[in-house]
Amino acid sequence: MGIEAVIDEHTFDNRFAADSKLYVVFFMQAVKNGGKSELEGRPIFDDVPHVTIHIPGDKNNVVTEPVTEEHKQRFPVQWDKFQKQMSQSPEGTPLEQWPLLTTGQVHELKAVNVMTVEQLAGMSDTNASRFMGGYELRRKADTFLKVSKDTAEAQRLATLNDELQARLVAQDEVIRQMAARLEAVEATQTAKRK
Repeated sequence: MGIEAVIDEHTFDNRFAADSKLYVVFFMQAVKNGGKSELEGRPIFDDVPHVTIHIPGDKNNVVTEPVTEEHKQRFPVQWDKFQKQMSQSPEGTPLEQWPLLTTGQVHELKAVNVMTVEQLAGMSDTNASRFMGGYELRRKADTFLKVSKDTAEAQRLATLNDELQARLVAQDEVIRQMAARLEAVEATQTAKRK
């Protein structure tokens, strides 16, 4: 693999790095098939997969277009959910589950395509500036996610520690039982020798 391949692969990986912050929905749309309609003398429509891409915090910057291979590569999780006819809601903590927000703030954020705490934390400066206290909310969302991640790691380590402690107790019991058996065997052999 030459350096060009490494650069291209690296560029491709980073090209869509911010895509996880987008709100993306795949759907079927009826599109008039001009050729078939003309041949049949009546309107004929084909079901064509489309994608809508929303930028969190910007209700005016929405792209809707027919699905391309690039869309499938950029948004594989959403594409897979679409193909399996599953809900395509963005992954992350729903705004309603974050107690810091009021009901009004949740509705305000959803109106501009922010559905999760993760999307709020990743909102651009321009979009955050459109809200009263937008920068502060974004900072708090980012802090919440970092603390949650640290807490999850601490909980994972505590659970692992508990499991290891339980294994040690079980091993100590096995060792105690084996020592008792060994003593019994030695006592039986000593008694036979006498």
